[in-house]
Amino acid sequence: MNFNKLLKTKTVIVAEIGNNHEGNLSVAKKLIDEAKKCGVDAVKFQTFLPEKFIYKKDKKRIKQIQKFQLSYEQFSYLSRYAKKKKLIFISTPFDIESANFLNKIQNIFKVSSGDNNFYPLLSTIAHFNKTIILSTGLMKLSEIKKTVSFINKIWKKIKKNKKKLILLHCVSSYPVESKDANIKSISYLKDKLKNNIIGYSDHTIGNSAAVGAVYLGAKVIEKHFTLNNNYSSFRDHKLSLNPKNMKKLVDEIRKAEELLGEYKKKPNKTEEKNINSMRRSISINKNRKKGEKINLQDLIWVRSTKGLRPGNEKKILKKAKKNYSSGDLLL
Repeated sequence: MNFNKLLKTKTVIVAEIGNNHEGNLSVAKKLIDEAKKCGVDAVKFQTFLPEKFIYKKDKKRIKQIQKFQLSYEQFSYLSRYAKKKKLIFISTPFDIESANFLNKIQNIFKVSSGDNNFYPLLSTIAHFNKTIILSTGLMKLSEIKKTVSFINKIWKKIKKNKKKLILLHCVSSYPVESKDANIKSISYLKDKLKNNIIGYSDHTIGNSAAVGAVYLGAKVIEKHFTLNNNYSSFRDHKLSLNPKNMKKLVDEIRKAEELLGEYKKKPNKTEEKNINSMRRSISINKNRKKGEKINLQDLIWVRSTKGLRPGNEKKILKKAKKNYSSGDLLL
């Protein structure tokens, strides 16, 4: 599956598995299986070497995150497994070495909100000349523009144009309260950054924000995904969608796309058959003999498939050319 081609036809839905596998390859596979059943387009993981992105003296945190770590070999396997399931595989690198590894097994990169100003990592990824999804949490517009410009300058030097830069509105809080979701930022980013595709990385509980984002024009929706919201005490399980609710989200987004239709305004095929029966025609509400003047007050407008349509009154406000009975259509 090609991510950029999918963007032309529908909203791309990404199941953010992240670290909800908790370092267990079998669970990671099961998450891919369940995501496929839900109808998502892509699955996303996180790839890291703990000692390369956690301060080395923070031994407690390093020990904790090591429990969630999968090896490069395991990610290679998951990439192949996802592709067999006809899902797009994405993993977010949290260090430059992991980014270089992921470049061998994936065709699209995701940059987390925490790293959207980590320029050495951004430079590494941009030089791969692949589509980048960038979460914009923690950033104001001027900072987003700076990062976008940084990436575009690298791409301009490469002089290839197959890649895209996709910006996701994101609020970096876990979970995000409804009052803080501010999905109007999607409309704002679309207005301010017209050359980029805008999407939404949703950390709220439930589906309302993600579906609302689609109505506002989000072309990529990323939502955390778990097998069970009570799988463990790990925070992400609670704010993730379980398979039942992810399937519901996919269905709601596809319904939203159906309701949105196309960016144009004209009678559609279902309306065309109703045009004649629903439009009005000019009729006369008094008897008039040939040669008598027809006045505006003599007219009524009724639904009919025949007769002159409203807007043609001036053509008939004159002497009658024949006898009319009350209720006759004026032709």
